[in-house]
Amino acid sequence: MSAVFAVDLGATFLRTGLVGRDDRLTRRTRLPTPATAAECAAVVRTAWQAAGSPLPVGVAAAPLCDTAGRVIRWPNRPGYEGTTILPDEWSGLVRVIDDGHAAALAADPVAAAAGSVTVCLQIGTGIGAGAVVDGRLLVGRSASAMALGHIRVRAAAGLACSCGATGCLQAAASGRAFRRLLGRDDDPGFDIFTVPRAAADPVLDRAADAVAEALNLIVGLLDPHQLAIGGSLGLSPFFDRVTTRFARPGQVVPVRHPAGPDAPLLGAARYASAGTT
Repeated sequence: MSAVFAVDLGATFLRTGLVGRDDRLTRRTRLPTPATAAECAAVVRTAWQAAGSPLPVGVAAAPLCDTAGRVIRWPNRPGYEGTTILPDEWSGLVRVIDDGHAAALAADPVAAAAGSVTVCLQIGTGIGAGAVVDGRLLVGRSASAMALGHIRVRAAAGLACSCGATGCLQAAASGRAFRRLLGRDDDPGFDIFTVPRAAADPVLDRAADAVAEALNLIVGLLDPHQLAIGGSLGLSPFFDRVTTRFARPGQVVPVRHPAGPDAPLLGAARYASAGTT
């Protein structure tokens, strides 16, 4: 594929890069997510121009967006809602995809066998997920299929979620949840792995139980050949707590996402490139 300019907008970081052949990633940038959508668009424009203003462009976004990049809903950053995250000059030239969906595309083997199913769960500030079945991304009626962060699980019972519901997976097993449960809401640099174990372990154990419960549900539904876990927490030691609880004889074995933290960028590039063929 020709080089694709890719953007990964998360609740904590905004990443960009130029993705070329064999998923080679150059011209990387990584900055804290801007406070407003207008600032986000300006930062993205600067990075795109520095990369030579290439086309096509793919954007992996944590919030629910329309095809023009207007944020419809983002509980983690409500100030973005109703505004666009994209530069004006990108109108009609960009493909926007959910970041969990993008990560699933990046996890799906290029030469997967017919009928192959790939599931990806991204655990970071929030939770995203996606599935690819027989080479086709599951999108859904409102482009929000596989919203695993907002399924109800027993281990999260009674916990309030940013979406307004209680008992969501994301309310127990996400960076935002960890900050809230440990009284560190105002500490954006919070790292649960630096907290004394007496305080951190009960939170991490409950979160791991919640994720394992959700994975058992989705594996029962889709019977995947590949199950990748990514995101900042999914790639951390938290992964081992989850897989210890999830492991079952004869069941798919979860792996850390092979693309690591670059998964949404690479998936956005694949999505954008497919739209030009």
